[in-house]
Amino acid sequence: MKPGILRTGTRLDGILSSVAERLDERRTGLAAAELRALLSDCPRAEPGRFVQALGGTELAIIAECKRRSPSVGEIAEEQDMLARARGYAAAGAAAVSVLTEEDHFGGSLADFARVAEAGLPRLRKDFIIDEYMLHESAVAGADAVLLLAICLDDVLLRDLRQQAQELNLAVLLEVHDERELERALPLAPDCLGVNARDLCSFEVDLATVERLLPQVGDGCLKVAESGIQGWDELERVWRAGADAALCGTALMRAPERLAAWTERLAALARETEGGKR
Repeated sequence: MKPGILRTGTRLDGILSSVAERLDERRTGLAAAELRALLSDCPRAEPGRFVQALGGTELAIIAECKRRSPSVGEIAEEQDMLARARGYAAAGAAAVSVLTEEDHFGGSLADFARVAEAGLPRLRKDFIIDEYMLHESAVAGADAVLLLAICLDDVLLRDLRQQAQELNLAVLLEVHDERELERALPLAPDCLGVNARDLCSFEVDLATVERLLPQVGDGCLKVAESGIQGWDELERVWRAGADAALCGTALMRAPERLAAWTERLAALARETEGGKR
């Protein structure tokens, strides 16, 4: 592994190796200096756009575009994610998350660029391990990026968070347990995500979200990740204090459920005079 990247002892290590190899290939094709030159000609992301989209009175849905994942295998075969993203926007999603990792999730930066036309704030969901990937994200017009505490040491995690801030990229910093949460909170991320998936077994337990989210405090938006299959799970994470829920596989398999979810969440917000607890 490269400096700053932690060995996790999970299936994530193989994914990180693939990410590093692909990164080296892209860096060979487009040198870092050339990428920075492109960046200087690109408009910066609108500061706060992603965070503002999640900060309404009801539980916000970050709807995800992905073709497959190591935990469930193939999810969808569609080639053009723009129609999917437009459907998400019409159904009330607050933002869209796009998987850009190629080998294990079937994504690409081309997918990311394509869904811009849907008009939603965009989260680049990948395994960000280097400043180069932040510059790629900014050039592609990202509003936010995902950083994973599990695979970045304290120095690299801090540096990437600071560099993202300089690029006007919001950070969704993902944790899986108390130790990662303790490392993440001092960095004051824009959004703190709790992933309910155990990366050793790939099993999902929303009790992880219910245990960790109340410890986050009010300094950043709270996001529940993984395990959202239907209304029962949405209500659980809302009651745990989530401001947003990132929903991937369930919506890729049945996108029609999103409109019903957002309508019901809006009603819940009205009933509870603000909706978030």
